[in-house]
Amino acid sequence: MISTIDKLAEQVKVAHHMHRDPQLFTVAISGIDASGKGYITQQLQEQLEKSGYRVANINIDPWQTPIPVRLKQENPAENLYNNIFRWEDFFRQLILPLKIHKNIRLDAELIRTDADRYYSYTYEYNDLDILLLEGILLFKEEYFKYYDLKIWIDCSFETGLQRALRRNVEKLDEPRLIHDYDTFYYAAQRLHLEKDLPILRADIIFDNDK
Repeated sequence: MISTIDKLAEQVKVAHHMHRDPQLFTVAISGIDASGKGYITQQLQEQLEKSGYRVANINIDPWQTPIPVRLKQENPAENLYNNIFRWEDFFRQLILPLKIHKNIRLDAELIRTDADRYYSYTYEYNDLDILLLEGILLFKEEYFKYYDLKIWIDCSFETGLQRALRRNVEKLDEPRLIHDYDTFYYAAQRLHLEKDLPILRADIIFDNDK
């Protein structure tokens, strides 16, 4: 387990140096909600770019499904685990072409998850060295084939919830936010921990519970 961005960047650079596949070197960065995935990924991107790497940082969140789809009351944990993202579209339209060609120009319809509003966005990357792919639930068995390195951001549910309450990107009152995390998001992520063993299957564990 490591806990500094410098050491994390060094391990990523070593893994990239050993990478012999002609496809784009892809690093999946996952963890529970509010574990600090986005912050750590941004810091890692900056360190790699300082070393001269051309890096793309892609978050899966805008590929979520609408609230009525992902937050169903019936079997909420399993439903969110299976249906929170447009998994097939995300990998087929964006990630796989980017891995193969190391460049892409894709006009996509994404969603603002706090308001369920769609917006147009253009992904455009050229001649990349490293792809950083960040989000929850990425370490499902069926998606491992897309990753060359897997980093788990380690954080307790208690710490994560306190961070989620402070940031409140959902713009909900505190009781509702706690309810949604306990009923949907963290319930699905506990299911993920049981079914997929993401911590055991990660190549690197980054301690971010402080």
